[in-house]
Amino acid sequence: MPRLTKLPLKLKLPLIMVALTGVFLVTVSVLVYSMAEHSIRENAFAAQEIEAKSGAQALAFLIKAARSDVSSLAGQPAVFRAISNFERVIGMVEEEDPIAYLKQTYAAGNPNPADQREELTDAGDGSYYNQSHVTYHPTFLQSLRLNGYQDLYLITPKGQVVYSVKKQGDFLTGIEESPGSGLAQVFQTALEAEAGSVAVADFAAYSHSADAAAFMAAPVFAKNGKIAGVIAIQLGSAGIVKALTSNLSGGTHQNIYVVSSDGLARSPSSVGGLFPVLQQMPNTPQIQAAKAREAGQFAGVASSLGERAIAQVMPLDLPGFDWSLVLETDEHTAFAVVERIRMIAAAMIGAALLAAVGVSWLAARSVTRPIHALREATNALADADYDTGIQGLARGDELGDLARSLDTFRGKLKEADEAAAREVEAARHTAAVVESMSAALSELQRGNLACDIQAPFDGHYETLRENFNRSLERLRGSMAEVVGAAGNVGRFSEEQRGAATEMAHRTESQAATLEETAGAIRELTGGIRDTADRAGRMDETMRGARSEAEQSTDVVTSAVEAMDQIQQASAEISKIINMIDDIAFQTNLLALNAGVEAARAGPAGAGFAVVASEVRALAQRASNAAGQIKGLTSASEEHVANGVAMVGRAGDALTSIIEQVSAVSGLVTEIADGVRAQSRGLEKIDGAMHQLDSMTQQNAAMSEEAAAASQLLQNESQSLTDIVGRFDLGGAGAAPVHGFQGEPHRLTA
Repeated sequence: MPRLTKLPLKLKLPLIMVALTGVFLVTVSVLVYSMAEHSIRENAFAAQEIEAKSGAQALAFLIKAARSDVSSLAGQPAVFRAISNFERVIGMVEEEDPIAYLKQTYAAGNPNPADQREELTDAGDGSYYNQSHVTYHPTFLQSLRLNGYQDLYLITPKGQVVYSVKKQGDFLTGIEESPGSGLAQVFQTALEAEAGSVAVADFAAYSHSADAAAFMAAPVFAKNGKIAGVIAIQLGSAGIVKALTSNLSGGTHQNIYVVSSDGLARSPSSVGGLFPVLQQMPNTPQIQAAKAREAGQFAGVASSLGERAIAQVMPLDLPGFDWSLVLETDEHTAFAVVERIRMIAAAMIGAALLAAVGVSWLAARSVTRPIHALREATNALADADYDTGIQGLARGDELGDLARSLDTFRGKLKEADEAAAREVEAARHTAAVVESMSAALSELQRGNLACDIQAPFDGHYETLRENFNRSLERLRGSMAEVVGAAGNVGRFSEEQRGAATEMAHRTESQAATLEETAGAIRELTGGIRDTADRAGRMDETMRGARSEAEQSTDVVTSAVEAMDQIQQASAEISKIINMIDDIAFQTNLLALNAGVEAARAGPAGAGFAVVASEVRALAQRASNAAGQIKGLTSASEEHVANGVAMVGRAGDALTSIIEQVSAVSGLVTEIADGVRAQSRGLEKIDGAMHQLDSMTQQNAAMSEEAAAASQLLQNESQSLTDIVGRFDLGGAGAAPVHGFQGEPHRLTA
C-alpha cells in the first residue's frame, strides 16, 4: 500500500479502474455461474425424476395389464373348455406313451427353431390333441404376443401342464417335478384362491428357462363352481427392461433397473452386460434406500456404470412385488452443461478484463492529462506567476469547471496582492494617527480634561480628531454641571432627612391605632361567623324536614294508587263471581233436564238421575258460595273506598304541612344568606384593616429608610464633589498639553 501511494495518478487511476472492473466482472460471473449451476443441477434431478416416474408408470401398467389379462382369461369359458379338452384328448392319443409322443411332435420334432416352436399350429397327425391345438392355440398365441409374455400355460388340477404356447421343457410335465419353482408356487396358490384372484411369484431361477422368470396364475372354475385348472403366464426380464426404458433418452450414460428388499436385482441392467437379473447389488447409498423402500435422490455416488453418478430411488406399489426402481445417470453427462458454462464464463471474464484494461487506460489518460496541466498551472500560481496559460477552460466536464475556477482564483490572487500593497501604505498613516491619539488618551487618563489635539490629521482621520476634541469639551461642561449639582444634592438631602424622620414618628403612631381597630373588627367578625354557621345548620334541618314531608306525600300517593288498583281488582272479581253464578244456574237447569230425561228412561236411567241430582246440589252450593263471595267483595270495596278517602285527606294535610315548612325554610335560608353576606363583608373589612396596618408598618419602615438614604445621599454628594475636584477643567492658568502645540504631522490617505 505505501508503494501504491507513491505511484503517479496516470498509473494509479488505470490500475484502480482495472481492479474494480475485474472484481465486478469476477463477482458477477461467479454469481451467475453459481445460479446457473444450481438451476442446472435442479433441472437434471427433475428430469431424472420424470424419467424414473415414466419408467415406473410403464412397469406398473405392464404388471397391471398382465394381472388383468390373466384374470380375464381365467374367467372365459373357452379357457375352461380348453383345459378340459386338452386333459381329455391326451388320453385319447393312440400311442403307447401319449406324453412322449406329444413332446416329440410339438417340441423335439417341431420343424421350427427352439425359440420359434409357437409357430407350429397344426402338426398334421390327425390326433384329437392336434384338433384341440388348432382350435385354441391361435387365441393364446395372440394374447402372448400382444402382452409380451414369455410363455402361457394351462394346468390341470392335478398339476399337469397340458398346454403351453412356447413348447419349452416344461411342456406336458408335472408341477411336482419342480416343487420349488415359481410356476409351482403360483399353481399352489391359485388352487386355493377365489375366482378373480391372481397369484404372483417374483423373478427367480427357472430350470426350463435360460433366464430368470416370474409367474402369474389364476384359478379356472367350471360351471358347477369346482376348480377346473389353472392358467399361468411367464414374465421375462426383457419385457421388464423394455417397460423401464420406454421413456429414456438412450445411450450408456443411464442405467435403470429394479431391486427387491433383499438387495437382489429383479431385472438386468438396461445397459447391456453390466449385471444379470438376481445379482446381489453392492451396498451403495441408492441400493440401501431401495432395500429400505425409501424414495430419494443421491448425488456423487458410486454406480453400476463404473462412474460417479446421480441416482433416483422410487419404491413401486405393485401387488406381489416388493420392488424399488433405481435410475442412475452418469454425473459427467448430467452436468456437462455446467462444464461448458464454466469454460464460457472463464473466457468471457478474460475477454472482459482485456477490454477493461484498454478502456480504463484510455479513460484514465483522458482524465490524468488535464489534471497534469492543471498541476503545472497551480505551481505557477504558487510562484506568483500570473501570466501562465491555463488549459481546459472550454471543457464541459468537472475538469473544465476546475480550470475555470483556477482562472478565477488567479485573478483574485492578483487583486489580493495589489490590495496588500495599498494596505501597507495605509497602515503607515494609521500608525501616526494612533500615536497622537495614544498621547492624548494618556493625558486624559491622568485627569487632564484640557488635552485637546491641535495638529490636524490627514484624510478621513480628521473627523476622528474633531470628534475627540468635541467630546472633551462636552466632558468638561458636564463635569462643571456635576460639581454644581453635587452641592445642590447635599443641601436637599439634609432637608429630606429631617422630613423623613418626622414622618416616621407619625407613621408609628398611626400603626398602633390601626392595630387596635383591627383587633376589634376581628372579634366582631368571629361572632357574626358563628351566627352564620348556626343559621346554616338550621337551614339544613328545615331542608331535611321538607324532604321527609315530600317523601311522605309520595308514600300517600302510592297508597292511593294501590287502593284504586285493589278497588279495580274487586270489580273484576265481582264480574267473575257473576259469571260463576250464571254457570251454576245453567248447570242447575241442565241437571234438571237430565233428571227429567232419566225419569222418562225408566229403570235404565236411574243411575243417571242420581248423578243429575248430585250435579244440581253441587251447582246450588256453587251459587251460594258465589253469593257469599260477592257480599264480601262488596264490603271490601266499601272499605277500600273509605281508605282511599282517608288517605286523600292525609295527603292534603301533608301538602299543607309541606307548604308551611317550605315557607319557614325559605325564611331561614334568607336569614342564613344575610348573615353569611354580613360575615363576608366583615371579613373583607378585617382583611382591609390588616392590609392597612401592614402598609402603615411598611410606611414607617420606609420613612426610616428614607431618612437613612438622605444621610447616605449627603455623604455621597460630598464624595462626588471631592472626586470631581481631581480633574483639571482648564481656565486662565491651564497649561497646554505637552506635544500638542507644535506643528502636527500630516497624514495622507
